[in-house]
Amino acid sequence: MQQSNEFSGPSPDDYANVLVLNTAFIKATSLLKGPQRGRLAAAPFLLFSLRENDIEWWEDVLADQRQGDLMQEAKAENAELRRIETAAMSFLWQLGRRNPYAARIISGASITWCETIAELPLLTLLDRIAGRSDLMTSRLEAPVTLGKRLLGGGTSSKRQVRRSSQFSVFQTLLTRTGLDSFTQLPAAACRLSAPMRVQDKKS
Repeated sequence: MQQSNEFSGPSPDDYANVLVLNTAFIKATSLLKGPQRGRLAAAPFLLFSLRENDIEWWEDVLADQRQGDLMQEAKAENAELRRIETAAMSFLWQLGRRNPYAARIISGASITWCETIAELPLLTLLDRIAGRSDLMTSRLEAPVTLGKRLLGGGTSSKRQVRRSSQFSVFQTLLTRTGLDSFTQLPAAACRLSAPMRVQDKKS
């Protein structure tokens, strides 16, 4: 079956960025041991969310004249998480401009979100999210059932168990509300093989 150029999936370089971001996130937020950390980091999607499906939150944050002094969350103190957020947002902004389809596969984002962040210059986008403590959420914690699957089978030393657990979460991410109208995403997930080659090196 010939794949449409309009829906080309993430490239090996894109997955390399996902691996690095996941590795940094796990190191900063969990107590997983080295082998488990490496196996989980090789999941074919980001292990954290940047509120990609909370359009109302983004509309408020990106508003030109927002009253943030009284209502904004207190600045988060974890400098490493802020560094990861900035790197991840920059990566998704660039990927969303170049290949929105790939950005949606990697993050589970909606078309609306990709279009919204791509409309702004990168520095403007980063300035609007600077200091927000409520931007990043962990997929390892919520929803609880998916988090348990990732931290359980998703870190297994057995390749088939690990692959099954990670891809079941991946499928949920791609087919949840906000992606239902993009019918080619679940099929694309079945064809992805690049992250599994990276994953095997971490076994």
